[in-house]
Amino acid sequence: MRKEMNDYLYDLTLQFREVPEEVFSTHHIARSLQLNRSTMSSYLNQAFRENELVKIKSYPTLFLHKQALLDIGLTLKKKIFQSIDELRLEQPLTHRALDTVIGASGSLKTSLDQIKTAVLYPDSGLPILLCGASGSGKTYLANKIYEYAIEEQVIAADAPFISYNCAQYFNNPELLSSALFGHIKGAFTGADERHSGLLEKADGGILFLDEVHRLSEEGQEKLFTFMDTGAFSPMGDNSIRKRARVRLLFATTENIYTEFLPTFLRRLPVIVHLPNFQNRPQAERIQLIDLFFIEESNILSREIQVSYQMLDFLLNYDLEGNVGKIKNIIKYACGSAYVHQKNQPQIIVTLQDLPTEYMLKFKEQLSRPKKERVNRKYLPHTKRQIQLESRETRQLREFFKTMLEEFQRLQLKKMTTQQFIDTTIQRVIELMDGFIFQGSYEKDQSFYEILIYSIRQTFDFMQETYGFAQDGNRVVALANYLYLKDKNEILSSQRAYQAYWQELTIFMDTFMNTPHWYAKKLLSHLSQQLDQPVFEEDVLFITFYFHSLHIADFPNEVKSIVLAHGYSTASSLANVVNRMLGKNIFQAYDMPINITLDKVEAELNRYLSDYRTDAGLILLVDMGSFNQLSERLESKLTGPLLIIDYVSTPLVLEVGNQIINGKSIVEIYEEIGEKHQIHKQMTLPKIKKKKAILTCCYTGLGSANQIRDIIQKCLGESAHELTIIPYDYHKLLDNKTFETPFKLYDVLMIIGTEDPKIQQIPYLSLDQLINGAAITDFVAILEQHFELEDEHLKEELIFNFSINKIVENLTILDADKLLRLVQRAIAEAGRLLGIEFSNNQLFLLYLHCCCMIERILRKESVDEQEDLEEYLQRERGRLKAIHQAFWEIENEYIIHIPDLELRLINDIING
Repeated sequence: MRKEMNDYLYDLTLQFREVPEEVFSTHHIARSLQLNRSTMSSYLNQAFRENELVKIKSYPTLFLHKQALLDIGLTLKKKIFQSIDELRLEQPLTHRALDTVIGASGSLKTSLDQIKTAVLYPDSGLPILLCGASGSGKTYLANKIYEYAIEEQVIAADAPFISYNCAQYFNNPELLSSALFGHIKGAFTGADERHSGLLEKADGGILFLDEVHRLSEEGQEKLFTFMDTGAFSPMGDNSIRKRARVRLLFATTENIYTEFLPTFLRRLPVIVHLPNFQNRPQAERIQLIDLFFIEESNILSREIQVSYQMLDFLLNYDLEGNVGKIKNIIKYACGSAYVHQKNQPQIIVTLQDLPTEYMLKFKEQLSRPKKERVNRKYLPHTKRQIQLESRETRQLREFFKTMLEEFQRLQLKKMTTQQFIDTTIQRVIELMDGFIFQGSYEKDQSFYEILIYSIRQTFDFMQETYGFAQDGNRVVALANYLYLKDKNEILSSQRAYQAYWQELTIFMDTFMNTPHWYAKKLLSHLSQQLDQPVFEEDVLFITFYFHSLHIADFPNEVKSIVLAHGYSTASSLANVVNRMLGKNIFQAYDMPINITLDKVEAELNRYLSDYRTDAGLILLVDMGSFNQLSERLESKLTGPLLIIDYVSTPLVLEVGNQIINGKSIVEIYEEIGEKHQIHKQMTLPKIKKKKAILTCCYTGLGSANQIRDIIQKCLGESAHELTIIPYDYHKLLDNKTFETPFKLYDVLMIIGTEDPKIQQIPYLSLDQLINGAAITDFVAILEQHFELEDEHLKEELIFNFSINKIVENLTILDADKLLRLVQRAIAEAGRLLGIEFSNNQLFLLYLHCCCMIERILRKESVDEQEDLEEYLQRERGRLKAIHQAFWEIENEYIIHIPDLELRLINDIING
């Protein structure tokens, strides 16, 4: 009941400015929830003490939901107020300009971080180029950048913001140059008096050049000269040198690499790409639509109600435009509705108010199943739209938020894997039960019945194809979940979700492999039935739901099929043994007596395409003639195939026990048959045995995958026939070379965080690769099998195993680009000096030089040294060679490396 009270008060508080204040009294809340007053008073005061509610000390005492008040933007500097009017006077939360941009914590998070860095960069900041389709919000964002610069006090509150569209005079370079740089009297025909240019007018502020791709090459050259020097000359007199401190913003809709000079692009360290409307997460698309309807509500001074179908249309149809197009459609639709309802206190906007050119799409909308929903309301004179979510949607949002928080705790080893799975499953079960038995939402029965029908069809398909058992409760549970989700993405804009999704996928594959596989298959098939997308968060939720049903407990195990002639011979054997084992280990194919080998092969090919059989597939057959299948299937196999004939119940039971005990298919092949007279045949995939490296980690596959990625990046194309396989450390430790990779590949070495102690295979530890001690051994092993550039590969290993990750955290510059330039410079310095650097020297040089470039760009200096002149005389030749090696870096970043910095580099080289 405490939870029902909490949900009730949350919904009520969202409307606290519009509803009578007495509805927040203990008496009214108790009556609404059908509880006695004393019990409700106890609940309310306990929730207040736990900081969940806000109290109004009037008569009677009132209680409001704290989180709801925060969600509508109040500051809440205290938790007790003297009156409801005092609460209504609470100021809304103030947000910094860039934080109010829709997508600031979602699709634009990285871009806005770049922009903030550029604005706060010393002196006049860094130039910014905004890229995106017409109407994607470039001009809007430029204005927000200006506001942010004022907030951060890097420009004055009255600093100019000048916006100029370069398309106006792109056919007339003289007028364009005049507009930017100004001109003197007589500079060209018609120049009757002196004219100040945009750079001069924007001094101390921001100049925003839209459609900057329209600048001619000459215009680009003049502009980047100003970017380099801060000085410019007006047209007509190059002897005049004027200076201006101007922050530059540019915008373009075109491909920057075909429209701009390379020399111009090199001066643009911050390039931001804005996504199209349809590429934005759905949560952000809804926020944008809300914003535009609020603006229209304010303009018309009317409450606007928008039909569910209209919102669905704006969200999901390709309207061949962008954010600006959506805004214009909404403006037209609201205007159309206003004309027909101008005497009404409320305006209802429906599909019929769309512009004429969208009527065809409107007809398509009419043919789709309808869901009757309450219209979405927009109130005039508001700045923030209250999210009109159902209680169930909020519960789902809270579920995903909590699940991500706990997954982070799992990553930090603050809870165990089993604790994470158990607590998440418990919440899934509670949610599913609530949706089915306590749902507060009204269903559109026609659509709900379509959903039920489609899910039943999908379950039928799953049962027929994969042996996934049909169950009425599962159908109803999934129907309610998907009905409530209604194509809405909850996690898409959450940063933690983006950061952890890959790890979550690995986690599900490792610990809930079969439920995860079933969830993906089911939703993929269902999405085709309903013509709607599959969201990763739905796969996640349903994976935990399926895991709670104990559908399967053995991920990535050897698969097995009983294959026998007769009406139900194979089915009977498989069912009896599965029941005896308590697990669904075996599938069965009952074959007619006269079936051809071609048809058997076709059935097995279908199975191989639908199931993962990397760990191996066992066929238990009743006739020796089926042994011919091995030759037919070997080209389709992804793992070993073991065929055993003379199938019987004891034989199937023995194979099942071996699979349950985690035996590999090679172990089963070697051990099976000691108690039975059988024939067996092992077939490997018909592929050339490739060379392989195994990576492993004591803690699981996550680190093993990271090690693989680094090695692949280092090797590039130099060893294209080499396969790198992350593998379970504990299986390697227990089973040694009996594990499948040793049968399918020629394993050259194992790299990991713990030695699985396989004597035949060399082991290299990750820490020795990072500190350079094992790099020579690594290269030596590979050189036995591949033609490699020895020194180049060593450099790449040092580069990728350590430096890259460090530099990413030390500089705002593009780490990959910076490191590549530094790597080339150091290699050239070594060539000019005739020196072969040690691993430790390379590490220090990479790190030092990256920091040096950042330091020079920031105009920071190192300590002076009294003996510098003497040092320069003694080492001039070496310093000249080092300076020559860094020419490309100086040219790229428009910097000059001073003698003192060259000395420090030389000191590292000299040890």
